[in-house]
Amino acid sequence: MDGFNGLVTIIGVIHMKSLLLLAAVLLLAVITGRAAAQSPQFVPAYPLYCQGPLTTGSPSGRETTTPFIWASTGAGAANPTPGQCTWADRAARGSEINPGGGNVICDFSGAMRSVPAGTFVEIGVARDPLVNNCMHLTRYIGTVSPPFSAVPALPPFVRQSIASLTPAQITSLQHGIQVMMSRPASDPTSYAFQANIHGTYDSPTTPQETQSWNNCEHGSYFFFAWHRMYLYFFDRILRAAAGDPNLVLPYWNWTDPAQRTLPLPFRQPASASNSLYIAPPGRPATLDAGTASLGAGTVDYSTAFADVAFDSPAGMGDSFGGQITSPMQFNSPHGAFESQPHDVVHVALAGLMGDPDTAAQDPIFWLHHANVDRMWNQWIAQGGGRADAADAAWLNTQFTFYDEAGHAVYLTGAEVVDTVGQLNYRYDDDPTTMMMHGKFPRPLATQDFTEAKPPVVAGAAAPEASREPVLKLAKSTNSKPFSLAGITARMQVPLTKDAIDQMQKLAANKAIRKVFVRLDDIHYDKSSGVYYEVYINPPAGKKLDIKAPGYVGNLALFGFNPHAMAGRPAPAGDIFIEYDISRLVSAALAGNPKDLTVVLVPRGLFDLHGNPLPVSAKAQATVGSAIIIGR
Repeated sequence: MDGFNGLVTIIGVIHMKSLLLLAAVLLLAVITGRAAAQSPQFVPAYPLYCQGPLTTGSPSGRETTTPFIWASTGAGAANPTPGQCTWADRAARGSEINPGGGNVICDFSGAMRSVPAGTFVEIGVARDPLVNNCMHLTRYIGTVSPPFSAVPALPPFVRQSIASLTPAQITSLQHGIQVMMSRPASDPTSYAFQANIHGTYDSPTTPQETQSWNNCEHGSYFFFAWHRMYLYFFDRILRAAAGDPNLVLPYWNWTDPAQRTLPLPFRQPASASNSLYIAPPGRPATLDAGTASLGAGTVDYSTAFADVAFDSPAGMGDSFGGQITSPMQFNSPHGAFESQPHDVVHVALAGLMGDPDTAAQDPIFWLHHANVDRMWNQWIAQGGGRADAADAAWLNTQFTFYDEAGHAVYLTGAEVVDTVGQLNYRYDDDPTTMMMHGKFPRPLATQDFTEAKPPVVAGAAAPEASREPVLKLAKSTNSKPFSLAGITARMQVPLTKDAIDQMQKLAANKAIRKVFVRLDDIHYDKSSGVYYEVYINPPAGKKLDIKAPGYVGNLALFGFNPHAMAGRPAPAGDIFIEYDISRLVSAALAGNPKDLTVVLVPRGLFDLHGNPLPVSAKAQATVGSAIIIGR
């Protein structure tokens, strides 16, 4: 990290390419027998119209089957006759029709019931090659009346704010979580297994667990897409477990100042009878009591939303979605939104949520990430050139999950960019432009999969993104690492004449594009519920908060420590975080100062009046140095 003049030469690219290629080869060998690698995903579902009598058999395990006969025309042309089902726009064809007439609706949620003679029902189904080619029920609409439209239009599920759910919806949510929690960890549809997909300290005992656990994406441009896939299948498992065809995973809108305390259903009743409740130390006692909340600075997303680019070159987090890199569980730097507010909310909530290897054990995790997913839609809807990643690796890399039947399934980035048209859900406040994006392409059951681009296996190398040259301008001269221990920390960064000249050129819009302060060589074990507000040359003697001059962002240590995933190498190199300080350059150089001061102020939860609550004073992390760089 030494040397202050000239461009820093980025070395080791050839070596890194070799490591990534080796990782890809190893992973291909590991997953050769994985079911998901042989099984196309069958979303989205399509509306099927049926007329009774139809008889739903007794459950076999968690599955019920309802035999039917395919009608010869679509429902828009003629009503299905007794015992028949059909699509809206056409008759069944090709692989949708099982040989010998053995066509059945399979259901793992308990929603499908026998249909009396003369009654019409509408359901959302898709052919499932993993369950004897059945029509897998993913949505139960219920009794309908002809005439039927010839346009396939399945109303999407609507994810609502937890604040707007009815008591009945809360009860169903609690029941679904409880059923999942009652299942053994070896069951892919259990709460424990699902939580461990994100991260865990548990030791896997089967090849399935080895391949499936510890797979979350942090510190890469796969962050948003991976978590959208993760929540999508969790939502389906939850709905089936609850036996409620209308249950939809809600979100926690912590951007609303009125909703920054932990939602009431997660606090009361404060007993084991409430599957949403986590007792201390799994959550801070003040959070469970409703006397603590997230702060305005904790949830601020303005910097991330100002970014127009979704991705950035490897080694740079200066984009909404993160750096272009191969899939890996933990890496640094994080993208702008992942850093703030995603990471900061996790750390402030502390307890289970403060550690990526335990976070999903707290049921509030799913609502937190539903809000993150919701805000991805809102970022796109701002326009101004904002768009998702478009390279082949992001679009085609396969990530494996499990559906409500316990089967390994996969999705790719290209299959999750449209939540309405591809995943059949939307948010209750999605921008109008987002709600109009839903489309119904021809059912996957009739697509020729040989036309599709070859998928990229998770773990294979992403296309090499050129690193921008870095100009080191100044560096703190501390002889030992700075300790972060719950008290305000200050770092002095001496400024040479050359550094001042370079920064002044930037202020005049010359030479280099941006100036950053990098907190480098960070070391920590686990988060302790404390994050740090970062300031450059804040005014002396003034109260410091996010509105104070010199505020540049937050330091939240979540999901950075390298972690080896199955078949993939752990990321190498220092942990570092960068903050864009370009707008502060002119003020910082006023009076030709001899140094810059980087101030880190500890924060955690806040009281209900917006005042910071005391934080832990034990040592939490060390920062090797503060470096001023230009790109």
